[in-house]
Amino acid sequence: MRTSRFGGFLLGTGVAVGVAAVVGLVTGFEPSQLPAALLDIAVYKLTFAAAAGLLVAGAVLRRYARRDEQGAERPSDATLSSDDRRSEALPQPPIEAISSIADPRTKVEIPKRS
Repeated sequence: MRTSRFGGFLLGTGVAVGVAAVVGLVTGFEPSQLPAALLDIAVYKLTFAAAAGLLVAGAVLRRYARRDEQGAERPSDATLSSDDRRSEALPQPPIEAISSIADPRTKVEIPKRS
């Protein structure tokens, strides 16, 4: 199942659970016959929390799916050559900066640019 379809499924399930909870409250449906007030409040709180969680999860997944779909339409960095990426990403430091941080105990010599 694709991410966008799964996100839509979660959104739909969240809406259905939320609507069922509202209908249950309006019609006076009692989930149990034991201390009804206490259990009704607990069950409806859990139902609303589950509905909110499903809505949030569905919205987040749908957003990521849309971002992935839009990202696929844009040209990626892979189309650039390695030289293009290197020159855009990092400017070349001056040779003096490199030689000033070099360890004097090493035997490596840095060639001077002309």
